[in-house]
Amino acid sequence: MQIVINNRKVHAMEGETLLETARRCGFPIPSLCWSGQAIHRSSCMVCAVRDCRTGQLIPSCTTLPTEGMELDSESNEVVSTRTLSLELLLSNHRADCEAPCRTACPGNMDVAGMNRLYDRGKTDEALGLLRDTLVIPATLCYLCQAPCEKICRRREVGDTVPIREIKKTLVEATDLDRIGNPPGNGLRIAVRGSGPMSLSAAYHLRKQGYEVHVFEPEGAILLPHIASLGKVPAGVLELEIEVIRRLGVEFFPSHGMPEAATYHRVITPEAKTKQPARLVLEGRRLALGEDPKAFQSSCSRFSEAEKKTLAHTAATANGKSGCLYCDCEAKTSCLLRRYATEYGIRTSRYPKTSAQEAFRCQRVSASVCFEPAKCIRCGLCVYNSANGFTFRDRGFAMQVVLPEENAPHIPEDLCQLCPTGALYRRE
Repeated sequence: MQIVINNRKVHAMEGETLLETARRCGFPIPSLCWSGQAIHRSSCMVCAVRDCRTGQLIPSCTTLPTEGMELDSESNEVVSTRTLSLELLLSNHRADCEAPCRTACPGNMDVAGMNRLYDRGKTDEALGLLRDTLVIPATLCYLCQAPCEKICRRREVGDTVPIREIKKTLVEATDLDRIGNPPGNGLRIAVRGSGPMSLSAAYHLRKQGYEVHVFEPEGAILLPHIASLGKVPAGVLELEIEVIRRLGVEFFPSHGMPEAATYHRVITPEAKTKQPARLVLEGRRLALGEDPKAFQSSCSRFSEAEKKTLAHTAATANGKSGCLYCDCEAKTSCLLRRYATEYGIRTSRYPKTSAQEAFRCQRVSASVCFEPAKCIRCGLCVYNSANGFTFRDRGFAMQVVLPEENAPHIPEDLCQLCPTGALYRRE
């Protein structure tokens, strides 16, 4: 049948919902309570569209098209409805997207992610994440005031996680013979200067395949540039510079400008800060483009019950780092966070109303976990598990719960349906 979406005629296929038709035709409509062929009920209204003939706002994930239907999926009214729906869901979502150590880090280091890998014995992967973020991580450990450690949640219940020492330990495990030289893309870029920002830009450009030449106007390389601060051991600097050299970045002392005609691009970093880790971040953005600022959900202050949970987690932590892993493991895949970012939400206009306890985790099986505080009650886990998850209470107070006796009935692939980090697999 033929319908109209945003003044454009399109063909709807039999059995498709409006959401499926719109997405197939290139109209990006968000949804949280729908997931492919899974059983679902409309609940979140994030997929709302407007029927132009009746003026009614309808859920596109469950509404079937009818011949001649005319829909609006992008007006201010529709966008406002979706934004309101997202803000209401966020008001009942008691969770952190990122751990405080990351939000405090001027280099935007995913400390919890690094610690997970480190604690699981994945040293190479942990070091890769560390170096791909901070480029000269051990050097920065000697120069930084460590706001990540000052804000570490473990401090509330005991000793802070020794983040800087973990970074140094990882860097000490560097095997220079295993540093790969990325394949080239045929383009050459010149970078002027060899401070943290220039080195970071050079590193990330080389990782993308560019042939990178670094020109130091004062005839010096990073070693004397940072050693003048008197805080970094020479051996640390030499190692981190050698890693960048092994990637294929070449250094040239020069008192003038490089020959622009021989390069695809000449970069002259302009630092707006003196903070070394922030300079590294700016160099990464210079090479890769500006990182979109993602929505950040925050737990804010903890209740006494939550402090007890943190204390118990700290006491039973068996990882070498002692990290509480207080970020969300689904922070890069969470649809709630993605759409909150896309709709420009920075903080919800409504205060947190969730009675759920942050960080409380129910073990469903050896590898599957359920965190009720992150649940948005979409019902996908309820409708798609036999004798498993269920609803408790009604209205806005309704909760999704898993009776202990039902846990053995939960298949591991059910995690794939969860739009947030409430139900997930853990190694």
